Amino acid sequence: MGLFFRTTKTPSNSKQSGEKLKTTRSVFDYVPIGRWFGPVISIGGVCTALFFVLTGRVDLSKLDQLSGGEAELTAGATSIPVDPIAISQLGARSLETIRIASFNIQMFGQKKSTSRMIPEVPGVDILGTIAQIVSQFDLIAIQEVRGGDGTPVQRLVDLLNASGLRYTAVVSEPIGRTSQTECYAFVWDETRIQWAQGSAYVVQDAADRMHREPMVSTFRALVDPRSGRAPFSFTIINAHTDPDEVTVKATSNEINVLDDVFVRVRQYEYDQRGEEDCILVGDLNVDANSLQELALIPNVFSIAGDLKTNTRRTATYDHILIDREMTREYTGRFGVIDFERDLGLSVEQALAVSDHMALWAEFSAYEAQQPPIIAAGPSAAFQN
Repeated sequence: MGLFFRTTKTPSNSKQSGEKLKTTRSVFDYVPIGRWFGPVISIGGVCTALFFVLTGRVDLSKLDQLSGGEAELTAGATSIPVDPIAISQLGARSLETIRIASFNIQMFGQKKSTSRMIPEVPGVDILGTIAQIVSQFDLIAIQEVRGGDGTPVQRLVDLLNASGLRYTAVVSEPIGRTSQTECYAFVWDETRIQWAQGSAYVVQDAADRMHREPMVSTFRALVDPRSGRAPFSFTIINAHTDPDEVTVKATSNEINVLDDVFVRVRQYEYDQRGEEDCILVGDLNVDANSLQELALIPNVFSIAGDLKTNTRRTATYDHILIDREMTREYTGRFGVIDFERDLGLSVEQALAVSDHMALWAEFSAYEAQQPPIIAAGPSAAFQN
Protein backbone atom coordinates (compact mmCIF):
# COMPACT_ATOMS: atom_id res chain seq x y z
CA MET A 1 0.00 0.00 0.00
CA GLY A 2 1.58 3.25 -1.07
CA LEU A 3 1.82 6.54 0.68
CA PHE A 4 -1.30 8.59 0.27
CA PHE A 5 -2.65 11.93 1.37
CA ARG A 6 -5.93 13.14 2.76
CA THR A 7 -8.20 14.71 0.19
CA THR A 8 -11.85 15.64 0.29
CA LYS A 9 -12.43 12.66 -1.96
CA THR A 10 -10.77 9.37 -1.11
CA PRO A 11 -9.48 7.32 -4.07
CA SER A 12 -11.80 4.46 -4.85
CA ASN A 13 -8.96 1.94 -4.65
CA SER A 14 -6.32 3.48 -2.42
CA LYS A 15 -4.64 0.18 -1.67
CA GLN A 16 -3.56 -0.14 -5.27
CA SER A 17 -2.96 3.51 -5.97
CA GLY A 18 0.58 4.84 -5.77
CA GLU A 19 -0.42 8.31 -6.92
CA LYS A 20 0.36 11.12 -4.52
CA LEU A 21 -2.64 13.33 -4.22
CA LYS A 22 -2.71 17.00 -3.37
CA THR A 23 -3.80 17.77 0.18
CA THR A 24 -6.24 20.41 1.29
CA ARG A 25 -6.55 22.40 4.46
CA SER A 26 -10.30 22.65 4.11
CA VAL A 27 -11.39 20.85 7.23
CA PHE A 28 -14.84 19.29 7.67
CA ASP A 29 -15.92 21.01 4.46
CA TYR A 30 -18.10 18.00 3.73
CA VAL A 31 -19.99 18.22 7.04
CA PRO A 32 -23.43 19.86 7.10
CA ILE A 33 -23.65 23.16 9.00
CA GLY A 34 -24.66 22.87 12.64
CA ARG A 35 -23.90 19.14 12.74
CA TRP A 36 -22.22 19.05 16.09
CA PHE A 37 -21.67 20.86 19.36
CA GLY A 38 -18.63 20.93 21.60
CA PRO A 39 -18.33 21.47 25.31
CA VAL A 40 -15.83 24.09 26.39
CA ILE A 41 -13.78 23.70 29.54
CA SER A 42 -13.68 26.91 31.61
CA ILE A 43 -10.72 28.48 33.36
CA GLY A 44 -9.93 27.31 36.90
CA GLY A 45 -11.25 23.80 36.43
CA VAL A 46 -14.95 24.69 36.66
CA CYS A 47 -16.72 22.66 34.00
CA THR A 48 -19.84 24.12 32.53
CA ALA A 49 -22.04 22.57 29.90
CA LEU A 50 -21.73 25.18 27.19
CA PHE A 51 -22.67 24.42 23.61
CA PHE A 52 -21.71 26.53 20.63
CA VAL A 53 -23.47 26.31 17.29
CA LEU A 54 -20.61 25.49 14.98
CA THR A 55 -20.22 25.93 11.27
CA GLY A 56 -19.34 22.32 10.63
CA ARG A 57 -15.62 22.98 11.21
CA VAL A 58 -13.19 22.63 14.09
CA ASP A 59 -12.43 26.34 14.00
CA LEU A 60 -9.91 27.65 16.53
CA SER A 61 -11.12 31.20 16.07
CA LYS A 62 -14.22 30.30 18.08
CA LEU A 63 -12.38 28.74 21.01
CA ASP A 64 -12.17 30.23 24.48
CA GLN A 65 -9.46 32.73 25.37
CA LEU A 66 -7.11 32.45 28.33
CA SER A 67 -8.32 34.99 30.87
CA GLY A 68 -5.25 34.97 33.08
CA GLY A 69 -3.97 33.06 36.08
CA GLU A 70 -2.40 29.64 36.32
CA ALA A 71 -3.79 26.69 38.20
CA GLU A 72 -1.51 24.36 40.14
CA LEU A 73 -1.56 21.23 38.00
CA THR A 74 -0.32 17.69 38.31
CA ALA A 75 0.17 15.02 35.68
CA GLY A 76 -2.16 12.49 37.24
CA ALA A 77 -1.86 9.35 39.31
CA THR A 78 0.39 7.53 36.88
CA SER A 79 3.09 10.22 36.85
CA ILE A 80 5.90 8.02 38.19
CA PRO A 81 9.53 7.69 37.16
CA VAL A 82 10.04 4.94 34.60
CA ASP A 83 13.30 3.70 33.18
CA PRO A 84 13.32 3.55 29.40
CA ILE A 85 12.74 0.12 27.94
CA ALA A 86 15.37 -0.97 25.47
CA ILE A 87 14.41 -2.02 21.97
CA SER A 88 15.66 -5.49 22.81
CA GLN A 89 13.38 -5.61 25.87
CA LEU A 90 10.18 -4.71 24.05
CA GLY A 91 9.76 -8.25 22.81
CA ALA A 92 7.49 -9.55 20.09
CA ARG A 93 4.26 -7.67 19.52
CA SER A 94 1.28 -9.44 21.06
CA LEU A 95 -2.01 -10.17 19.32
CA GLU A 96 -3.71 -8.88 22.46
CA THR A 97 -2.16 -5.40 22.48
CA ILE A 98 -1.02 -2.58 20.19
CA ARG A 99 1.79 -0.07 20.62
CA ILE A 100 1.22 3.57 19.76
CA ALA A 101 4.12 6.03 19.65
CA SER A 102 4.92 9.68 19.07
CA PHE A 103 8.24 10.66 17.51
CA ASN A 104 9.56 14.08 16.58
CA ILE A 105 12.15 13.17 13.94
CA GLN A 106 14.05 16.44 14.03
CA MET A 107 14.13 18.11 10.59
CA PHE A 108 13.05 14.93 8.80
CA GLY A 109 13.59 16.11 5.27
CA GLN A 110 15.64 15.50 2.16
CA LYS A 111 19.03 15.07 3.82
CA LYS A 112 17.98 12.87 6.71
CA SER A 113 15.68 10.68 4.63
CA THR A 114 18.42 9.95 2.08
CA SER A 115 21.21 9.48 4.63
CA ARG A 116 22.28 6.03 5.67
CA MET A 117 25.79 7.12 6.71
CA ILE A 118 26.99 10.72 6.85
CA PRO A 119 30.62 11.89 6.92
CA GLU A 120 29.93 14.52 9.60
CA VAL A 121 28.90 11.82 12.11
CA PRO A 122 30.38 8.48 11.03
CA GLY A 123 29.24 5.14 12.33
CA VAL A 124 25.47 5.64 12.45
CA ASP A 125 22.88 4.61 9.87
CA ILE A 126 20.49 7.57 10.07
CA LEU A 127 17.44 6.37 8.13
CA GLY A 128 18.10 2.77 9.14
CA THR A 129 18.00 3.75 12.82
CA ILE A 130 14.75 5.66 12.32
CA ALA A 131 13.25 2.64 10.56
CA GLN A 132 14.42 0.34 13.35
CA ILE A 133 12.67 2.53 15.92
CA VAL A 134 9.46 2.86 13.91
CA SER A 135 9.31 -0.89 13.28
CA GLN A 136 8.74 -1.51 16.98
CA PHE A 137 5.31 0.11 16.85
CA ASP A 138 1.95 -0.56 15.29
CA LEU A 139 1.13 3.13 14.83
CA ILE A 140 3.46 6.06 15.14
CA ALA A 141 2.62 9.79 14.93
CA ILE A 142 5.53 11.74 13.45
CA GLN A 143 6.21 15.44 13.77
CA GLU A 144 8.62 17.77 11.94
CA VAL A 145 8.47 16.26 8.46
CA ARG A 146 10.03 18.71 5.99
CA GLY A 147 9.16 19.13 2.32
CA GLY A 148 5.77 19.43 0.70
CA ASP A 149 5.28 16.07 -0.96
CA GLY A 150 5.81 13.56 1.83
CA THR A 151 8.90 12.08 0.20
CA PRO A 152 10.82 11.58 3.49
CA VAL A 153 7.97 9.49 4.87
CA GLN A 154 7.70 7.54 1.62
CA ARG A 155 11.40 6.68 1.84
CA LEU A 156 10.94 5.53 5.43
CA VAL A 157 7.98 3.35 4.47
CA ASP A 158 9.90 1.92 1.51
CA LEU A 159 12.83 1.00 3.75
CA LEU A 160 10.53 -0.67 6.28
CA ASN A 161 8.77 -2.66 3.58
CA ALA A 162 12.02 -3.68 1.90
CA SER A 163 12.59 -5.95 4.90
CA GLY A 164 9.25 -7.69 4.39
CA LEU A 165 7.10 -5.51 6.64
CA ARG A 166 3.83 -3.91 5.53
CA TYR A 167 3.77 -0.30 6.62
CA THR A 168 1.91 2.60 5.06
CA ALA A 169 1.31 6.24 5.92
CA VAL A 170 -0.82 9.33 5.59
CA VAL A 171 0.81 12.77 5.55
CA SER A 172 -0.58 16.27 5.99
CA GLU A 173 0.16 19.20 3.75
CA PRO A 174 2.90 21.63 4.85
CA ILE A 175 1.77 23.67 7.85
CA GLY A 176 3.20 26.82 9.44
CA ARG A 177 3.30 30.60 9.41
CA THR A 178 6.78 30.91 7.95
CA SER A 179 8.64 29.45 5.00
CA GLN A 180 9.93 26.71 7.34
CA THR A 181 6.75 24.66 7.20
CA GLU A 182 6.34 21.14 8.54
CA CYS A 183 4.08 18.18 7.83
CA TYR A 184 2.58 15.67 10.22
CA ALA A 185 2.46 11.97 9.43
CA PHE A 186 0.87 8.79 10.72
CA VAL A 187 2.76 5.60 9.86
CA TRP A 188 1.25 2.22 10.68
CA ASP A 189 1.62 -1.52 10.24
CA GLU A 190 -1.32 -2.44 8.04
CA THR A 191 -1.23 -6.05 9.24
CA ARG A 192 -2.18 -4.81 12.72
CA ILE A 193 -3.86 -1.42 12.27
CA GLN A 194 -6.66 -0.27 9.97
CA TRP A 195 -7.14 3.36 8.95
CA ALA A 196 -10.64 4.82 8.71
CA GLN A 197 -10.84 5.83 5.06
CA GLY A 198 -10.95 9.60 4.60
CA SER A 199 -10.68 10.32 8.33
CA ALA A 200 -7.48 12.42 8.18
CA TYR A 201 -7.75 16.20 8.39
CA VAL A 202 -5.92 19.27 9.68
CA VAL A 203 -7.76 21.43 12.21
CA GLN A 204 -8.82 24.78 10.77
CA ASP A 205 -7.38 27.84 12.51
CA ALA A 206 -8.91 30.93 10.93
CA ALA A 207 -7.75 33.13 13.83
CA ASP A 208 -4.17 31.83 13.57
CA ARG A 209 -3.96 30.83 17.22
CA MET A 210 -1.49 28.03 16.53
CA HIS A 211 1.68 28.05 14.45
CA ARG A 212 1.07 24.45 13.38
CA GLU A 213 -2.52 23.27 13.58
CA PRO A 214 -2.88 19.61 14.67
CA MET A 215 -3.60 16.72 12.34
CA VAL A 216 -6.33 14.20 13.22
CA SER A 217 -7.15 10.69 12.03
CA THR A 218 -9.01 7.58 13.20
CA PHE A 219 -7.77 4.00 13.40
CA ARG A 220 -8.62 0.63 14.89
CA ALA A 221 -6.74 -2.51 15.76
CA LEU A 222 -6.99 -5.51 13.47
CA VAL A 223 -7.98 -8.55 15.52
CA ASP A 224 -9.10 -12.12 14.96
CA PRO A 225 -12.82 -11.86 14.07
CA ARG A 226 -13.34 -15.30 15.60
CA SER A 227 -12.73 -13.79 19.04
CA GLY A 228 -16.19 -12.25 19.02
CA ARG A 229 -14.73 -9.13 20.67
CA ALA A 230 -14.83 -5.60 19.25
CA PRO A 231 -11.46 -4.18 18.15
CA PHE A 232 -10.13 -1.08 19.87
CA SER A 233 -10.82 2.00 17.74
CA PHE A 234 -9.64 5.50 18.49
CA THR A 235 -9.09 9.00 17.14
CA ILE A 236 -5.57 10.39 17.49
CA ILE A 237 -4.56 14.06 17.43
CA ASN A 238 -0.97 14.74 16.30
CA ALA A 239 0.37 18.08 17.60
CA HIS A 240 3.60 20.08 17.57
CA THR A 241 3.49 23.36 19.45
CA ASP A 242 5.71 26.35 18.80
CA PRO A 243 8.15 26.51 21.75
CA ASP A 244 7.90 30.30 21.78
CA GLU A 245 4.10 30.07 22.13
CA VAL A 246 3.96 27.85 25.22
CA THR A 247 6.04 29.93 27.62
CA VAL A 248 4.64 31.99 30.48
CA LYS A 249 5.44 35.10 28.45
CA ALA A 250 3.41 33.96 25.44
CA THR A 251 0.48 36.24 24.63
CA SER A 252 -1.74 33.29 23.72
CA ASN A 253 -0.50 29.96 24.99
CA GLU A 254 -0.97 27.17 22.44
CA ILE A 255 -1.45 24.62 25.23
CA ASN A 256 -4.66 26.48 26.08
CA VAL A 257 -5.83 26.03 22.53
CA LEU A 258 -5.11 22.31 22.47
CA ASP A 259 -7.58 21.63 25.27
CA ASP A 260 -10.37 22.97 23.07
CA VAL A 261 -9.07 21.00 20.11
CA PHE A 262 -9.20 17.82 22.21
CA VAL A 263 -12.73 18.44 23.51
CA ARG A 264 -14.21 19.46 20.17
CA VAL A 265 -12.51 16.81 18.07
CA ARG A 266 -13.67 14.17 20.54
CA GLN A 267 -17.24 15.44 20.37
CA TYR A 268 -17.17 15.62 16.59
CA GLU A 269 -15.79 12.11 16.19
CA TYR A 270 -18.42 10.74 18.55
CA ASP A 271 -21.18 12.50 16.64
CA GLN A 272 -19.87 11.30 13.28
CA ARG A 273 -18.52 7.82 13.99
CA GLY A 274 -19.65 6.94 17.49
CA GLU A 275 -15.97 7.11 18.46
CA GLU A 276 -15.38 7.61 22.19
CA ASP A 277 -11.61 7.27 22.51
CA CYS A 278 -9.46 10.30 21.76
CA ILE A 279 -5.67 10.34 22.19
CA LEU A 280 -3.57 13.50 21.91
CA VAL A 281 0.11 12.93 21.15
CA GLY A 282 3.06 14.98 20.08
CA ASP A 283 5.85 17.36 20.91
CA LEU A 284 4.15 19.90 23.16
CA ASN A 285 7.39 21.57 24.34
CA VAL A 286 6.25 21.63 27.98
CA ASP A 287 6.51 19.30 30.94
CA ALA A 288 3.54 17.75 32.73
CA ASN A 289 3.29 20.60 35.23
CA SER A 290 2.80 23.11 32.38
CA LEU A 291 -0.10 21.42 30.61
CA GLN A 292 -2.41 24.14 31.99
CA GLU A 293 -5.94 23.85 30.53
CA LEU A 294 -5.18 20.46 28.99
CA ALA A 295 -4.77 19.10 32.51
CA LEU A 296 -8.09 20.65 33.52
CA ILE A 297 -10.14 18.47 31.18
CA PRO A 298 -11.80 15.96 33.52
CA ASN A 299 -9.92 12.63 33.71
CA VAL A 300 -7.32 13.62 31.09
CA PHE A 301 -3.69 13.03 32.02
CA SER A 302 -0.27 12.62 30.43
CA ILE A 303 0.85 9.01 30.31
CA ALA A 304 4.50 10.12 30.18
CA GLY A 305 4.23 12.31 33.25
CA ASP A 306 7.67 13.73 33.95
CA LEU A 307 9.59 11.09 32.00
CA LYS A 308 12.44 12.77 30.11
CA THR A 309 11.80 12.52 26.38
CA ASN A 310 14.59 14.47 24.71
CA THR A 311 17.66 12.57 23.51
CA ARG A 312 19.92 14.21 26.09
CA ARG A 313 17.45 13.07 28.81
CA THR A 314 17.22 16.53 30.35
CA ALA A 315 13.62 17.59 29.66
CA THR A 316 10.06 16.43 29.05
CA TYR A 317 8.64 17.69 25.77
CA ASP A 318 6.59 14.82 24.36
CA HIS A 319 3.27 13.54 25.66
CA ILE A 320 0.53 11.00 25.13
CA LEU A 321 -2.69 12.22 26.73
CA ILE A 322 -5.82 10.13 27.28
CA ASP A 323 -9.06 10.28 29.24
CA ARG A 324 -8.50 7.64 31.93
CA GLU A 325 -12.25 6.94 32.20
CA MET A 326 -13.00 6.61 28.51
CA THR A 327 -9.80 5.00 27.25
CA ARG A 328 -9.65 2.03 29.56
CA GLU A 329 -7.77 0.10 26.92
CA TYR A 330 -4.50 1.62 28.17
CA THR A 331 -2.56 -1.23 29.79
CA GLY A 332 -0.30 0.94 31.97
CA ARG A 333 2.81 0.04 29.99
CA PHE A 334 4.75 2.91 28.42
CA GLY A 335 8.24 4.27 27.95
CA VAL A 336 10.74 5.90 25.63
CA ILE A 337 13.18 4.36 23.18
CA ASP A 338 16.60 5.52 24.32
CA PHE A 339 18.33 4.75 21.04
CA GLU A 340 21.64 6.21 22.23
CA ARG A 341 21.86 3.56 24.94
CA ASP A 342 19.91 0.80 23.19
CA LEU A 343 21.98 0.89 20.01
CA GLY A 344 25.30 1.85 21.57
CA LEU A 345 25.49 5.26 19.90
CA SER A 346 27.51 8.26 20.98
CA VAL A 347 25.66 11.45 21.92
CA GLU A 348 26.63 12.96 18.57
CA GLN A 349 25.40 9.91 16.67
CA ALA A 350 22.09 9.86 18.56
CA LEU A 351 21.52 13.57 17.97
CA ALA A 352 22.13 13.03 14.25
CA VAL A 353 19.02 10.82 14.32
CA SER A 354 16.85 13.21 16.38
CA ASP A 355 16.89 15.37 19.47
CA HIS A 356 13.77 13.53 20.67
CA MET A 357 13.24 9.93 21.70
CA ALA A 358 10.14 8.03 20.65
CA LEU A 359 7.53 8.01 23.41
CA TRP A 360 5.14 5.04 23.38
CA ALA A 361 2.22 3.50 25.22
CA GLU A 362 0.52 0.12 25.02
CA PHE A 363 -3.21 -0.44 24.60
CA SER A 364 -5.45 -3.48 24.46
CA ALA A 365 -6.28 -4.52 20.91
CA TYR A 366 -9.87 -4.99 22.07
CA GLU A 367 -12.43 -2.49 23.27
CA ALA A 368 -12.81 -2.32 27.04
CA GLN A 369 -16.23 -2.50 28.59
CA GLN A 370 -17.69 0.99 29.00
CA PRO A 371 -20.60 2.24 31.10
CA PRO A 372 -23.91 2.11 29.20
CA ILE A 373 -24.41 5.04 26.82
CA ILE A 374 -26.75 5.86 23.98
CA ALA A 375 -25.43 3.77 21.14
CA ALA A 376 -24.41 5.43 17.91
CA GLY A 377 -25.33 3.91 14.58
CA PRO A 378 -22.87 1.56 12.87
CA SER A 379 -20.04 3.30 11.07
CA ALA A 380 -18.87 2.45 7.57
CA ALA A 381 -15.61 4.32 8.14
CA PHE A 382 -13.47 1.20 8.14
CA GLN A 383 -15.03 -0.48 5.13
CA ASN A 384 -12.63 -1.04 2.24
